[in-house]
Amino acid sequence: MATRRSTKTGLVEIGQYQNAPIYLHSGFFVTAILLAWPFWYMVSPRGLALAILFMATIFVSILAHELAHAAMARRYGLPVQRIDIHMLGGIVQYWHFPHTRRQDLVITAAGPGSNLLIGLVALAFLVTMPHAAETILGRQDVPGLPTDAFLEQLLRATAYLNLGLFAVNMIPAFPLDGGKLAHLLIEERWGPRVATLVVGALGLVFACISTLVTLSTALAGLPIWAPPGFRINWRAFQAACRGLGGWDRFAFR
Repeated sequence: MATRRSTKTGLVEIGQYQNAPIYLHSGFFVTAILLAWPFWYMVSPRGLALAILFMATIFVSILAHELAHAAMARRYGLPVQRIDIHMLGGIVQYWHFPHTRRQDLVITAAGPGSNLLIGLVALAFLVTMPHAAETILGRQDVPGLPTDAFLEQLLRATAYLNLGLFAVNMIPAFPLDGGKLAHLLIEERWGPRVATLVVGALGLVFACISTLVTLSTALAGLPIWAPPGFRINWRAFQAACRGLGGWDRFAFR
């Protein structure tokens, strides 16, 4: 399908899902280029090819995550308004909320579940290749072993990327899928205020850990940042202390 540029700068409609537009934000390329840095750093035609293919893999992995949300929502009769792929991942917007908590749980879990599946499939292909153990571990210093094949490097990167996306998305914090799952489960028993308080507090802990990881990796020469952010979880935590609560009150602001 032909792309269509939005009236907003840096926003391009690249397709549709059940009449819902799929938008690609220009900021996505910043993240993709940074994640593909180890391949760019090779400074060779092989490195260039791997970097470009890995950027495409990042896009497909994030899109698969969001489409998994959307497909599960459609199964429950929840129409999708739009899908966005942006600098921090992606988001699906719906025309209305799920009818039940169980539906919300299943729809939310579908996204990270898709990345787990992709990661495991990539690993399964890896173990069928020669020198599988060394390939998975990324070792190239074993005497007599050839350098990783092109496909092996791409598969290993795909596996690590998707397993990483699964792990990050399952962190119990705003605005991640793991945070929403935790919020839904806690809310069912103790109400939205307690759920927001707990998830916000956990989000602050993980945001601090993320900051420490970013600083330490920056000193090592390759900064790595991952959600959650401090601000959104601090705002949710403060609101819960004042008696307010609810996932949708904070997750999309």
